[in-house]
Amino acid sequence: MYRRKFAIIGGDMRNIYLAELLKKDYQYVEIYGFDNSKRPWASKNSPLDFVLDGARVIVGGIPLTSDVSFLFTPLSSEKAPIDEVIEKVPSNSLFIAGRIPDSINEQLNEKHVKCIDILKREEMSVLNAVPTAEGSIHILIQELPRTLKDSRLLIVGYGRIGKILAKMLQGFGADVWVAARKYSDIAWIEAQGLKPVALNQLSRYVSDMDAIINTAPALVITKDILKKTRSGCLILDLASSPGGVDFEAAKAYDFKTIWALGIPGKTAPLTAGDIIRRTIYNILEEEGGVY
Repeated sequence: MYRRKFAIIGGDMRNIYLAELLKKDYQYVEIYGFDNSKRPWASKNSPLDFVLDGARVIVGGIPLTSDVSFLFTPLSSEKAPIDEVIEKVPSNSLFIAGRIPDSINEQLNEKHVKCIDILKREEMSVLNAVPTAEGSIHILIQELPRTLKDSRLLIVGYGRIGKILAKMLQGFGADVWVAARKYSDIAWIEAQGLKPVALNQLSRYVSDMDAIINTAPALVITKDILKKTRSGCLILDLASSPGGVDFEAAKAYDFKTIWALGIPGKTAPLTAGDIIRRTIYNILEEEGGVY
């Protein structure tokens, strides 16, 4: 395998594990922004100039920024202005991160730096669905007052996460219902031995559920839906910002609502770091060894 310099700048424990895995692959790795990660080898931040100098691949966090102005460094006591980072990124390099703002993408492109938002990679999304589903089950086991086997659960959405979560919950013996919009998804849900619900008929089923798990990236658990939901039902939202639940209405109706963002990085950071590593290698192969 071709040895190149990787600069890993910011991010959570996923990127710490990513650095360790890349080193095991005999890659040259420098890091910035992990001095509070409780890893002795990462206890001091090297200067950004040193970390980025000569780097062919720069990997940021998911997300790249904590706001528009600073690099996302939750495991560091330092705050790096994103403008300083952009200034020091080598020209003709590859920049990979999650949720890269358009303004930053444009600035890096002006330096002939190719930017890739890793969250838009299909293999990343598919593989991340497994730790997300497992983390969701962990939350359900902790929060529900009964076993999964005795629970009636409604999953809203039959995308990557919905498919995997539904089969896992079915394996626990739960009574699994799945709401979807497409007729083809409804057919697949039925074929998998699950109980299908047309999304436009969601309000007819929520009164019987012990938990509702939303995976749809749109507001689907509305005030009107919540008004008909059984008292004591747990609402678990797995959708990225702005979520798929009317949180104000849920609070007003006294539902316990959990918005579980970034589950892979919290519950399975090693697996998530390996998924990032594999995705980066796929990107490099597609680029034909340019970087």
